[in-house]
Order: sequence, then structure tokens, then C-alpha cells
Amino acid sequence: MIEDLFVNLCIVTTFVLIYMKTRWGRRETSNRPWISNLIDGLCGSVLGLILMHFSINVTSEILADLRYIPMLLMILFIGKKPTYITTIFIILSRFLFGVNSSSYSAAVAFSLMLMGYLIINHLFEKGDNLLIRGTYMVFLSNILITGVFYFLIKDIDVLLHLIGVYWIVSTIGGVTSILLVNYLRTSEYLFRKYKNESTMDFLTGLKNVRNFDSVWTNSKQLSAKKGKALSLIMLDIDHFKRINDTYGHGTGDFVLMEISRIMEDVVGNRGSVFRKGGEEFAIVLPTFTKSQAAGISERIRGRVERHQFLINDELKLSITISIGFVSYPESVSETEGMLDKADEALYKAKENGRNQVVSW
Repeated sequence: MIEDLFVNLCIVTTFVLIYMKTRWGRRETSNRPWISNLIDGLCGSVLGLILMHFSINVTSEILADLRYIPMLLMILFIGKKPTYITTIFIILSRFLFGVNSSSYSAAVAFSLMLMGYLIINHLFEKGDNLLIRGTYMVFLSNILITGVFYFLIKDIDVLLHLIGVYWIVSTIGGVTSILLVNYLRTSEYLFRKYKNESTMDFLTGLKNVRNFDSVWTNSKQLSAKKGKALSLIMLDIDHFKRINDTYGHGTGDFVLMEISRIMEDVVGNRGSVFRKGGEEFAIVLPTFTKSQAAGISERIRGRVERHQFLINDELKLSITISIGFVSYPESVSETEGMLDKADEALYKAKENGRNQVVSW
């Protein structure tokens, strides 16, 4: 019996490891919550069905397993709607293994279990009490399943032995599953956080120079391969050192953040904005022709020129920027070397008096 319940625990652990990893990947591309809820609910249902398949046949009618764990994990970590789907499926699936007093008793027990989970979840909704909530749910599940055993099993020796073993394995399995999923969730969060920070500029929130190198290389290759237009804008804040020296680096940081928001607002999802370092920025515009890139550049320059940088109640700064850009295939015949040419155009804009847009 212990071995069979241990198999249940191994199945839960393996399934959770595989499912959580695939779920995070799916969440990145899914924009339809109802589909995600349905998939989550069905995955929990499949785990419940597998656990029933590997259950212990206490008698010809009574099955002992850990099928409540998918419900518990769903309501703790996923949400109510997937939990409803999982619960309904688990209740109905039990009748596939026989329509008898045991299956009807299980249906009642699991219905009560769902209601109990919802009440516990509501009572402990606030605060960092995931393990407390989960432990209460595990004990509620053990109590309800014990009630089913007591109602169906007449042999007192079998009943006492089953209840003792089940409580031990079920409690270990339930709490371990909660800790495992929470550990996986925390690890995934930290991994994504560090990954995001390694490719994002901490001050402006723009993509950083490391991200630029990757995106620019891919954009060049794709444009050259498909023969589509590609534009690159280089942007520099005029007299930025003077701002830092006169008003301090805090004011300089504020100016960088404000200009970053202007660029993001103008570019939108049509391109990618990067902080290359200091006061220098780059904008990659896939499929943008020379005239389109010129239009975007002029809009950004004009927005910055008209923007009032409110440092405090008494100080308003007017800032200008210089922009250089290059476009493939109108300005150059190949994508290689576009970065240097955009830099040359930017240098020329600054050399010619700043606050202007120059095309290479």
C-alpha cells in the first residue's frame, strides 16, 4: 500500500515539473485567458485521471489515491476557473472505474472538498500564508476521504491500517507538492527577472546595448535575406554633459527617462528603442523606408524640442537632440556597415549645429 501511494507521489512530482515548465512557455504567447483556463483545468484533470489509474484497490469498489492534489494545486497557484474544470472532470472520471456507492461517495466528498478549498482560500486570502492555506486544505481532504473510507469499509482492521498509512503519505505528498510548485514558481520568477535585467537598462527601462547587438544582428540578416527595408536611427542628447555639470546627475537621469518615454511613445510597437550608453540611443525600424524613418526621426526631435522638462516648481529645462539615420536599401546597398554610417550621420548633425535630423 505504501509503495502504491508512493507511486502516486512520484507521478504528481513528475507531472508538476513538466507541466509548470510548459505552462510558463505557453503563458508568454497566450492572449486568450479562457483558453489558458481550459488548458490548465484539463491538465489538472489528466493528472487526476492518471492518479486514479494507479490507485490502490482497497476493495473491489474502493480506490485510494491522491487525486485531490491537482485540485489543491489549481486553486492555490492557478485560479478558481481551472479548479472547477479539474474538479468536475475528476468527479465524472471516477464513474469510469465503476458506478457504485464508492463513486457516489467520492463525488460528494470532492464536491465538499471544493467548497472547503474556496472557503479556506477566502479566509486566508491576504498575506503570505500559502503553506498555511495549503496545509489546511490537505487536512480537510484527509478528513473527507477518511469519512468516505469509514462509510464504505466495514473491516475495522483494514480501515485503521488504511487511514494511518493514507494520512501519512497524503500529508507528505500534499505539503511536498505545495512546496515544490512554490519553489518552481519562485525560481522561474527570479530567472525571468535576472534575464530581463541583463537585457534592460535599469534607469530608462529600455533595452540595453547587449540586447541591441542581438536584435540588430537578427534584423540585418532578416532584411538582407528577404530584401525588405530596414532603418536604423542613432540619437544623442545635445549638451548633456552641461546638464549634469550644472544641475546634477539626478536631473540628467530625469531627462534620460523623459526622452526615453517620448521615443517609446512615438515608435510604439513598430520598432525597438535601445539605450546604447550615456546619452546615446538607437532605434531599429524593420521594414521602414527612408521617408518613414525620416518622419519618425523628425517627430521625435520635434516632441523633445517642445517638451518642458519640469525638474521642480522653479526649474523647467528645454532640451534638444541630434539624430542621424540610415536606410536600406535606399541609402546603402547592403546592411553591413549601417551602424557606422548612422553614427556618421549623427556626428554630422551635431557638427552642423545640433537639434536636427541628418540622413546618411
